[in-house]
Amino acid sequence: MGRPPQSSITTPHHHHCGVPLRTHLVAAGLVAALSASALGFGVANADDQPSSPQSATTQAAPAPLGADGRTAIVTDGQARVEKLGRQILATDMMRQQLDQTKALYAASAVGQTPTGKASTDTAANAIAAAAVLYALSLDTDRPFLTWDVNAEHHFAGLNFPNSGFGIENPDNVYRNTMLAGNSAYRIHGRWPANRPTQLHFELRDALPGTTDLTFEAGNTIGALPGDEIVTNPDGTFDITIDSTPADGRPNHLQIPADTTSFLVVRDLLNNWATEDPVYLDIKRVSGPPVAPEKTLDQQAADSAQILGKIAPFWLKYFDTFVYHGTAKNTVFPLKQRPGGHGVATIGWFDLADDEAMVITLDPAGAKSLGIQITNPFGTAYEYRNRTSSFNTTQAAQNPDGTYTYVIAKNDPGIANWLDPSGNSSGMVSLRWQQLGANPSADGAIRTTQVVKLGDLKSTLPPTTSTMSHSERAQQRAHRAQDWDHRLKG
Repeated sequence: MGRPPQSSITTPHHHHCGVPLRTHLVAAGLVAALSASALGFGVANADDQPSSPQSATTQAAPAPLGADGRTAIVTDGQARVEKLGRQILATDMMRQQLDQTKALYAASAVGQTPTGKASTDTAANAIAAAAVLYALSLDTDRPFLTWDVNAEHHFAGLNFPNSGFGIENPDNVYRNTMLAGNSAYRIHGRWPANRPTQLHFELRDALPGTTDLTFEAGNTIGALPGDEIVTNPDGTFDITIDSTPADGRPNHLQIPADTTSFLVVRDLLNNWATEDPVYLDIKRVSGPPVAPEKTLDQQAADSAQILGKIAPFWLKYFDTFVYHGTAKNTVFPLKQRPGGHGVATIGWFDLADDEAMVITLDPAGAKSLGIQITNPFGTAYEYRNRTSSFNTTQAAQNPDGTYTYVIAKNDPGIANWLDPSGNSSGMVSLRWQQLGANPSADGAIRTTQVVKLGDLKSTLPPTTSTMSHSERAQQRAHRAQDWDHRLKG
């Protein structure tokens, strides 16, 4: 298996960038109604819109890892949630709330910028889709770890538009559910043969974006890192969740007794081509009598209410903590993330057509170093088919172990080009996870600078890997195949 060839400013460094080439997926697939770009692949349902050139499909059956004979993500439960979610998105109530969200975004300061104007519909559609999936995770009597905040996809019965927002990490598989303190729950899990770089369970006091405005968008009230999970010899494990202390129980999360708590599970896939999400199944094992299921109208009302909260929240959040928190084309100092989740920082860029932002980072011993760019509203720029993010298995490395990335409106021919889909501004996010001896990642941000494109070659390290147009196309094709892997394993 080969990697995409690439050139260097001085000598070739073919081993730095790209991922193994596998059989290309057959172009087909169908596009969901709310998103302009098709990011997913596979078998779509009959109620979807016509095919997009970016969609793809495969006739290969997914590996049977899930309890229902499917995979960790592709489950009957997820298919039911997404089918119901599409119905909710089509209701008058959600369409009206979506129109209000688009108007809110368009009237905002970033919405008045050229990139903001170009991004308004994409950002509003995506956060609306996320609000629906969040609303469908509110049933504490029938918990289900819903896969959400992800790229548009069409595969083996799964079919949903882009639901990314809040600077979602393309390396993560996010799964969420709401829990009630008057009930007890058990999560049964099984590690795959190719484990994710990190598995992390986080309990929050509320759904992010529905609390008072704080830097952490709410509070972490409990956490269980994957490397602390006690696992059985066969690779399975059980996690208990209730309002009582652990009292000697391993793998226990305690929740407040008198309220609800929001559980976020993150599988961090540093190698999209090989790592698989963990199989998880949650059950309610005790509690008061089960309430009737909500009607479609009630779920639509929940979805609209959530969208009406989280859209203005995140708009104000980024305006307060990013655009008014630091100068353009810079990033904040590193900050520890709660729950032992590593360190991270954020910044924003606004570049002229003849400018580039150059960022050099040190992995600082982290098993995962990730960088990504988003549109001005915090929705990730297209990352399945384009290079709006890099981790250490995707990026070309400098000889000294650092990584240098270039943000520019158009392709500068650099392997580590962060691609803003033809736009000139947005946000940039940096994450170091699974840190070892240097948990603070001191000195990990080596340099950030803005240069003229004409000066880019002299600014970059002499061994910087470059790419031709054909090599870029190959890099993009590999990314798409590798992102799709998470659905099949």
